Amino acid sequence: MSSKAPLDPTPSRIRLLIADDRWVVREGLKRMIAQCADMKVVGEAGTPDEVLEQLQPTDVDVILLDAWLGGPKTRGLIREVRRRYARCRVVVLNVQGRDADALRLLGTRAAGYLGKDHSREQLIDAIRQVVRGASYVSPSLASRLISDLRGGGRKPRHAALSDREYQVLCRFGSGIPFKQIAAELGVSPKTVSTYRSRILDKLKLRTSAEIIRYAIEHRLVVPSTTAPARRQKSPTDRSAGL
Repeated sequence: MSSKAPLDPTPSRIRLLIADDRWVVREGLKRMIAQCADMKVVGEAGTPDEVLEQLQPTDVDVILLDAWLGGPKTRGLIREVRRRYARCRVVVLNVQGRDADALRLLGTRAAGYLGKDHSREQLIDAIRQVVRGASYVSPSLASRLISDLRGGGRKPRHAALSDREYQVLCRFGSGIPFKQIAAELGVSPKTVSTYRSRILDKLKLRTSAEIIRYAIEHRLVVPSTTAPARRQKSPTDRSAGL
């Protein structure tokens, strides 16, 4: 699903940077892009730092960014890319099976978002749309947004949380201990405890068990406990931390 906007001239060949720490994913995307005469891959990155390093010497039109590449720094990374390279479009790819962070990521001015259900045709269409100045979201997310509007536009209680509170909610609900949450967010365990108290108050909950239950019911937890540590981090944060 794309939204129309004043369209920019399309470059002769769309230059893409693939940002994902999994070699097999990068190779799959490169083979897909190779079949399109109007596109070419000009760089690859496996970390947030490499994304910014690749952008400095290379003209990039679109970044295909894994939603979990930066862990809690993904949102800040997108903002930093947009600040430094305003003409570069970012399309977020999330194959982890949950869209809990989609709207927050789109709030960073990412141009597109594709969930795990996207097809090759949808990805190619998304690239072509965003490079012309439009935006694109996956059908599953678009359908959910429409359903929310038909339901009166009611937002979940966690929509009222700040970014930091939301990050703590996702981690706490995933069973990550206080000290690890504090280390990942760069704050003290006491600060994490303060965020927990605010979460209880805003969500009208009483215990830690209720926080975990709420996170599970709203699909805010990590889909697989066997995933690497970085996959356990919510891709939202205020600063790039780079």
